[in-house]
Order: sequence, then structure tokens, then C-alpha cells
Amino acid sequence: MKIIRARLKAYKGAKVDEFISIKSRIKALIEKNPGQDFDFVIDDNGRKFIKSFGPESIESELVGKVLPIVDRFHFAKFKEDGTIEVVMSENEGALPRESTVKQLEKIRKATKSTTIDDRVPKLKGANLGYERNCVDSGIESYEDFEKKNKDFIPGWNLKHLKSPFKTKLK
Repeated sequence: MKIIRARLKAYKGAKVDEFISIKSRIKALIEKNPGQDFDFVIDDNGRKFIKSFGPESIESELVGKVLPIVDRFHFAKFKEDGTIEVVMSENEGALPRESTVKQLEKIRKATKSTTIDDRVPKLKGANLGYERNCVDSGIESYEDFEKKNKDFIPGWNLKHLKSPFKTKLK
């Protein structure tokens, strides 16, 4: 189950707003209207239905659930008092592990001349000089990041240092 659309719940005599389907706008709608009632379009493996939730209309089926908003990076946490909290996943933007990068490099090596990316001639023009396969250009792993930033000093500017790294400037 995931939330694909949302709107503020319309009351008698009030204008009915359209459903919002953009993740950032759904998230902002929930965060900027605490204590309000909402209508959500929920997708349950292709079956879509509308559920209302808020202090005035607590849906017992949603209480205690954490549903993704459009994708798997932001979630709506439905509380017993009718409020909704937006939480983020913990690994958004995380770097891949070194073993994952090695697997991608093996796949790229095995499919080097068979993918459509390799067979289609490269276009010429502005900003197309950067068109390349990301595996060929190199993917930084979490372990690479840790090695490069081993000498990094957090809060270096508050400590009145000239550089964020332990090595001296050349």
C-alpha cells in the first residue's frame, strides 16, 4: 500500500480541492496543515481507494500504519490521535557498498558491446560531452568515501583551522 494522491478534506459548503499527486507537495500539505482532515488515494497493488484521516475522521484501518508517499523515501505515519507525521527513510542518498560497485563493474564488463548505449552513435553538441556510462566513469562507494575523508575534521571552521583536513596546505 502507498499514498499516491492527497487533498484537504472538504466540509459542507466548502470548495473541493483537486487531489495533489506530486510527492513534495503531498509532504508539504501534510506538514503545513497539522490537525486537519485529509483524503488520501491509496494504491494497494493496483486497487485504488480513497481513505479519510484526521482528528475528526480517524480511520481505524490506517491507525499505526506507516505508508510510503509516492515512492519509498518519504512515509506518512498515522497516529492514534488523528495526526499524521511525515518521516524520511534512513538511507536516502546513501552510497553503495564496494561489493555492489564490483558487481556492477562485472555486469558492465560482460555486456560491454551488447547494450544499446554502446551501439547507438554518440550525439555531438552542447552539453553532450558528458554523455557516458556511469559505471565506466566510476561509482564512488561508501568505503572509498571513508578512505578519502579519513583526515577530515568536522567543525574545522569553528575550531579556527585553515583547512578541514589534518594535512598541511601546500
